[in-house]
Amino acid sequence: MVEVERVSLLSKRRKQTSSRSFPSDTLASIRSAVEQVPEYVFRNSTKNTEIGAFDAEIAEGLPQYEYEGDRAGGYNPNCKLWSHLGFNYSVDLYQPDERIAIEVEKSERKSISDDLLKFQKGYRTQKDGRPKIEFGCLVVPVNYRGKDNLYRHSLTKLDFMKGILFIDDVAVIGYRIPTPD
Repeated sequence: MVEVERVSLLSKRRKQTSSRSFPSDTLASIRSAVEQVPEYVFRNSTKNTEIGAFDAEIAEGLPQYEYEGDRAGGYNPNCKLWSHLGFNYSVDLYQPDERIAIEVEKSERKSISDDLLKFQKGYRTQKDGRPKIEFGCLVVPVNYRGKDNLYRHSLTKLDFMKGILFIDDVAVIGYRIPTPD
């Protein structure tokens, strides 16, 4: 199983107290879904298979969430937040009732800023009189390629952007990619 090493919240890193904190029971269920991903997902697979398999395994542990990859193997339009110039902006997993978006990252440092901005834009986009995203969650490795710590990079980006992030809260879950035996 995948090991979760660290969890951090934007609400603990900023001085703003008017926003709600990430629901602790929801955060626990997301963490549990990450921890239930079997290690074989990271072994003997191509990069594309690995990426899809990791997201799909997390989605299996969170059946109440819409999964962008769709459990049947296609694209799930319920994860689309908005469209612009013919491009659909979506998140990996989305719980529309609780307004929680999850982005699962495996390697790309540049994606962290994009994910945070996507959460912010989702907060500014209304549906039924509420923001489409009220809580965001980044799931990132602490040991990409054995040396890159995407978790630490995510916290640096979060600290840099916290003054312009008006979303209620963002959780960052740092997991360890299993290394080959």
